[in-house]
Amino acid sequence: MSITVSTATTAEQSEASEFIFADSSEAERETQIQDFIDSITSGETNQHQILLARESGALVGVGILVFTDSATAFIWPPFTRRNDCAVSILQEMVKRIDHSKVSIGQSLLNPGQIKQRQLLSRNGFPHLTNLMFMRHPLTTFHQPDCLNEARLPLQWIKFEEQQNRQRFLDLLDLTHESSQDCPALNQIRTAEESLESHRSSGDSDQKHWYLFHREGVDLGVLLLSEHREDNIWEVVYMGVAPEQRGNGYGTAIIQHGLLEAQAHHQAAVILAVDHKNSYAIKIYEELGFVRQNTLSVHARLRSQFPEKKQEFH
Repeated sequence: MSITVSTATTAEQSEASEFIFADSSEAERETQIQDFIDSITSGETNQHQILLARESGALVGVGILVFTDSATAFIWPPFTRRNDCAVSILQEMVKRIDHSKVSIGQSLLNPGQIKQRQLLSRNGFPHLTNLMFMRHPLTTFHQPDCLNEARLPLQWIKFEEQQNRQRFLDLLDLTHESSQDCPALNQIRTAEESLESHRSSGDSDQKHWYLFHREGVDLGVLLLSEHREDNIWEVVYMGVAPEQRGNGYGTAIIQHGLLEAQAHHQAAVILAVDHKNSYAIKIYEELGFVRQNTLSVHARLRSQFPEKKQEFH
């Protein structure tokens, strides 16, 4: 019999949850199932899609596809012990991602998950890069002596939707040029899509978005997001205009973010950086960021953009 893949109805969500957590201990399973159901029902309609793979009516696999914003989708490797079932689920995910017109559908895996990574690579989600995750505990942060504010007198403004959105977009687009941080994304995502994707990170929307300038010249942007439950902030994006690089502005901009987070009594600042971006990693480590772990990014990229995004169906 062939495997069919369809979206779980509300009534089928519990069945899917029990399948996913079947190997968990009995003490943990009930809480895990409830937390999972709460998470998938908290967003907009069709934002979280649970895919059920059935054969002769029996549930043989589950897939999870999440549209975090109009430009980005996340997938989990299929929950199944059967390779043919996993392939069917991934093929359905590819169709839905392509139909939605998002610019990227991605999955983050431990580099050591070789079988899962090979499965994704063979079925529409090749390896893109590795991301290094770093953390700066603010209890150890002190303003470096090497940064003299008189030498780098940067001015900044905060993001205002009605007043400076286009200015932010123009500079964001400029900072993507020749960037060493996931450069493949610069070819498939517009500045508008990038901004909206960053908006969906964390809990604070655009509250801590900054544009830095000096003597009438826009230099760089810093987009920070709160993670309130953990009392930490995240650098979701930092970029400097190509012609301004090499002048210490990136260091000054990150330092500004650290000082702001410290002033708001945060425990730490976190970020993720392309493992090949040695220049940025050096800046972060000099400022006190510590390497935590590395994850492999497997992604399906879109190369063309329609003038208007389709709604998800």
